[in-house]
Amino acid sequence: MENNPIFKIFESFPRQGPGDDEHTEKAFSFIAEPPEGGGDILDVGCGKGVQTMALARLCPSCRIIATDIHQPFLDAVDEKIAAGGFSERIKTVRASMDDLPFEEESFDIIWAEGCSFIMGFENAVRYWKKFLKPGGYMMISDLFWFTESPSPEAREFFAEIDPTMATEEAGFETIRNAGFEHAGSFRLPPRVWKESFYGKVEEKLGDLMEKFKDDEVALVILEGLKKQIEIFDKYHEEYGYTYNVMRKPL
Repeated sequence: MENNPIFKIFESFPRQGPGDDEHTEKAFSFIAEPPEGGGDILDVGCGKGVQTMALARLCPSCRIIATDIHQPFLDAVDEKIAAGGFSERIKTVRASMDDLPFEEESFDIIWAEGCSFIMGFENAVRYWKKFLKPGGYMMISDLFWFTESPSPEAREFFAEIDPTMATEEAGFETIRNAGFEHAGSFRLPPRVWKESFYGKVEEKLGDLMEKFKDDEVALVILEGLKKQIEIFDKYHEEYGYTYNVMRKPL
């Protein structure tokens, strides 16, 4: 898996998906009672840890474990930890999101920005729930349709890259059916997609195409990113990231 060029490509970007500190903070505001005097946060699929650092600032008494499957991402997080003086409060653990090496009911908050599509939103909600303490909160941002009738081109595109993508209402129902209380949700504005991720991709796309010109798999991935941007420019009113905050009952 380490040799998969998708990792090398995504190492080029400061974030591995759309988002920003403003909306991490907004999502955190839905947590009615952040742990006092210290609590434990699990940041799943942390990438290079931009949101990990935001969480450390938002909850200055919390301890954080940041997990990812790709060690170079974790190395980048470790650099941020050292630079920010967070070594006592944050540690990284290399782990797959669908095979986490933790005891059940270990965390007060589980956080996952833009990564749950890898295992599917419903699978993520149900699997990660067991690692959450009673009364704890989980935040997952993922792709959802904003319409029951998306344009054929957009529907066909996502049938290939994210076949489990559901409507927001279906996502809300999944949360309730998994036994969570739905604490709140909001949509990530289109401008953040461009500012935080797609704009960065466009800046580097030419250089990356040249760098990987002899790697057919990498070129397919890069063409896919280019197509993603085209689809988003046309149809961003029909889909996007929804941040969902949910609470496990006591």
